[in-house]
Amino acid sequence: MYSSEMLKEKPVIIQRALFNHYVKLGLNEKQFVILVKLLDQENERNLQPPLENIQQGTSLSIQEVSHVINQLSQLKCIDIKIEKDEQHKYNEFISFEPLFEQLALIMNEVKQEDTVEDQNSQFKKLFHEFESTFGRPLTPLEVQTLNHWIDTDHHSNELIQSALNEAHSLDKLSFKYIDRILLNWKKKNITTVQSSKEESEKFNHNKKLKQNVNSIPIFDWVNGENPYDK
Repeated sequence: MYSSEMLKEKPVIIQRALFNHYVKLGLNEKQFVILVKLLDQENERNLQPPLENIQQGTSLSIQEVSHVINQLSQLKCIDIKIEKDEQHKYNEFISFEPLFEQLALIMNEVKQEDTVEDQNSQFKKLFHEFESTFGRPLTPLEVQTLNHWIDTDHHSNELIQSALNEAHSLDKLSFKYIDRILLNWKKKNITTVQSSKEESEKFNHNKKLKQNVNSIPIFDWVNGENPYDK
């Protein structure tokens, strides 16, 4: 007698890529189920399992199962080869290599689509940051400049955001000044936000030292000028 624990012992393992993207392989649900059953009965010799085993538990006839398997071959999800053994008996061998090759292509396409979608999302976020900081909609020329920084100069969105923050903190908010910041960072091979912050701190420190030096009064000791006379 079966128990719930016994039924947990041997689950059917389905590749997540196949489970999520079988429609992109051109499969309908009937074909998907037969393919899963074929995968579940895969053996070391790659012999095609008996049609009766594949039919078991389905509402399909033997003929329908055979037809679906032929469809899977036409869809390049499986490769069926007929070979003669030493006893001159013909056997059908099944390979799932075409399936995994197709799935690899699909997953690469999905990854590229996700990358493009992520890039578009990041650009929209950066675009809104610029409009929010400038307090107005960007002009077409400014949008073109923003695209140029990303596509041509290959600055990361994070580095452009850092340059925007730098210009804003210095109260020099303009695309021209931001472009000068990015150009200066590029000359110094600064490509990370952390490096840009260190460069900004260094610049502000040197600027402060220069201001302090310029604020020291210079007295004409030769002509008798004495600071303590005042």
